[in-house]
Amino acid sequence: MPESAAPENSSRPLVDIRSSVHELLRARDARDEALVEILPGAWLARAYSTQAPAPAVYRPALGAVLQGSKRVLVGDSVLDYREGEALLTQLPVPARGMVIAADRHTPFLGLVVELEPAVIREVLGAMGEVTAGPLPAPAPFSVAPLHATVLACLQRVVTLASDSTSAQRILWPALQRELVFRLLQGPIGPALRSMARPPPIARKMERAIRSVQRGFRQPLDTATLAGSAGMSPTLFYRNFRDATGLSPLQYQKQLRLLEARRLLQRGGSSIAATAYAVGYESPSQFSREFGRLFGHPPRQSLPGTVR
Repeated sequence: MPESAAPENSSRPLVDIRSSVHELLRARDARDEALVEILPGAWLARAYSTQAPAPAVYRPALGAVLQGSKRVLVGDSVLDYREGEALLTQLPVPARGMVIAADRHTPFLGLVVELEPAVIREVLGAMGEVTAGPLPAPAPFSVAPLHATVLACLQRVVTLASDSTSAQRILWPALQRELVFRLLQGPIGPALRSMARPPPIARKMERAIRSVQRGFRQPLDTATLAGSAGMSPTLFYRNFRDATGLSPLQYQKQLRLLEARRLLQRGGSSIAATAYAVGYESPSQFSREFGRLFGHPPRQSLPGTVR
């Protein structure tokens, strides 16, 4: 039977997971790292203070909060989630995330596990499920409570990260499938099903998103994208915004600026050359939009610059 959507008393399992996380980080001598990959496609996140919004591309994943609280801003939407809850990212979307509850004594702790549609489809097939009726179109984000069976699975994820390489190689794929199975039994289930078997309109939007990602350096041709999706430009714009929380132009602009930050941090390129490399025709416009998104001018992303 599916689990009840009502939150359960998760304080004891969370305490146990946090204890395992601290042990793992000590064993890896990673006490001060903000993000640590513990298994392929699984990361621990930590912050000792609240943060300003940090832009990034959020990929399909479960982001479980083990301690503290976090906020994600995408377009005009704001989602808060706290310990015992998780953020499900259903599509690759540029967004801004910020820790809103953390200090040196009680740091923010999060566990992120990527979710692959192919794995979800495999589990659904093993469950013998067939599509019955229309599924909701994938949304950029949703927040749901973490139930006892999911928390137990996340505990085993952290424990496996301390095991041998051979144990990880053999057990991690099975544990990923178990996590998907447990999530399908709870309130996140419908969203996972729509990720695995998106309705036709969602498949069209996914293809459009991939096109924007591949060609983000080129001028945006919304009319061509709309035509490829079999929609009018107005309908395409509305469906793209529903799927990502952003307009096509906002989506492209954030991809450009995130890539520009990566290039600047890597070094070896001037601000003007970086602007042209990501598709801008005007370095001054690039600098203005970079400052609006990141809160500081491009030169402060160059290696060795103290902010």
